[in-house]
Amino acid sequence: MTLVEVDPFADWKPHDKQIEVMESRARNNVLNCGRRGGKTNVGARKFFDNILDDIEHGKGLPYRPPKNLKKMKKPKPRLEYWCISPTYAMSEIQQEELSDVLPEEMIESWDLSKNRVWLKGWVLIQFKSADKPKSLVGKGLDGVWLDEASKMKAETWSGYLAYALADKGGWSVWTTTPEGINWFAEEIVLKGQWIDAGLEDEQYQNDPEWRNFYWTSIDNPIPELQRNIQRMIETYPDRYVQREIYAKFNVFHGQVYDEFRRDVHLVSMKCIDAGMNLYEVTYANGEQKDIIFNRFIGGMDHGWNDPAVLLVIGCTDEDYYIVEESYVQHINVLVVDDNGKLEDCLVKRYKEFDSKYHFDEIWADPSEPEYISTYRKYDLPVKEADNAIGPGIKEVASLYKVKSGTGRPNLYVNRECKNEIKETENYKWKENRDGQHSETPEDKNNHTQDSKRYAIYNDRKTDTGFAFGSITS
Repeated sequence: MTLVEVDPFADWKPHDKQIEVMESRARNNVLNCGRRGGKTNVGARKFFDNILDDIEHGKGLPYRPPKNLKKMKKPKPRLEYWCISPTYAMSEIQQEELSDVLPEEMIESWDLSKNRVWLKGWVLIQFKSADKPKSLVGKGLDGVWLDEASKMKAETWSGYLAYALADKGGWSVWTTTPEGINWFAEEIVLKGQWIDAGLEDEQYQNDPEWRNFYWTSIDNPIPELQRNIQRMIETYPDRYVQREIYAKFNVFHGQVYDEFRRDVHLVSMKCIDAGMNLYEVTYANGEQKDIIFNRFIGGMDHGWNDPAVLLVIGCTDEDYYIVEESYVQHINVLVVDDNGKLEDCLVKRYKEFDSKYHFDEIWADPSEPEYISTYRKYDLPVKEADNAIGPGIKEVASLYKVKSGTGRPNLYVNRECKNEIKETENYKWKENRDGQHSETPEDKNNHTQDSKRYAIYNDRKTDTGFAFGSITS
């Protein structure tokens, strides 16, 4: 039997989008699709088709089979491939799909207890979980298939699999539905070509080794599925429909600031006259205005392993603009030489910010009073913030809200503040055991968010209420 003559695709009726995937010759194929769109179905076939292509082209040869297989617990394969899911439980879906694809005459053994399949010719397929990325270290791989990659941690790829594939010039297949603009969107999808999935056009890198595929649940023409999809569209909240059905990245489930939208709140900013605090602001709709800021305030979050953050916020009579960010790790608060001169440290960096913006106040995380005292000794106007999480979030959210009278929000973000934008989009409420969201935010993606809340909540707070507008319960 000649392995490459086997046709595992007989009796399969792909839709048009799936055919495009099978015809791709790119090294890395990324499928971002709506639920029930057939992504895992075609992912299994693309994965196996790539294996057949490797075999046909003699990859892994010459190869010397082990002489005494009975004594070898882990024989070295000629070719090795991994199927990776967020958890082992989810890997059952990959195993089910592959079981429909792999011809019996090619299977040497299928060991469910060890989550692996040996194909004839010393080709090994292993099923892996990404719940502990460190467990993925130490292997050179010929190819991988990552299913529901958006649910995995970033280090699954950047810390381990990317290196494992580089060792042997391996390829990758990705199948997922989006989970917001997270590492998968920014580090994987943006490598390839533009797709209409809610990411900014100019961010795509057009790397020829990466090919993006995008389709919605509606593109899968199965009649019964389409009836179910239509019922979901009619009954589900729009944010679920946009993400689960239309596979949009810029829609978020459980997002704390679900009022935030890039096409509303992001602006481009150019300083025209620093002495006058005059800036040219270009809004998302293309409108331009010259804005004179009355003052600048800061929001500060302490950090070492976690980022230390300082946000610069320009204030007009009613609006706030996040102008600039400092977002660094492993920088000491204070470092001086033998002569008492400041070396590189946060105090020195923040004093440079202060000389540029002349802060009225910098509202800081109150949990480190010794840091605040140090900043004050160096004439930085740092104050302990009222760390009111619930009321602070509510106040920031009220500023993101587009007002019916003006058609505008009261809070904008300079599009150069990449970390602030990323964290705003990925700052989410905790989920309870039943999958429902609580009113407590997750303790991640919160460094710029805390800084923003400290500054805005405390700036607006006075003994008699808030500086302008009001907070209602």
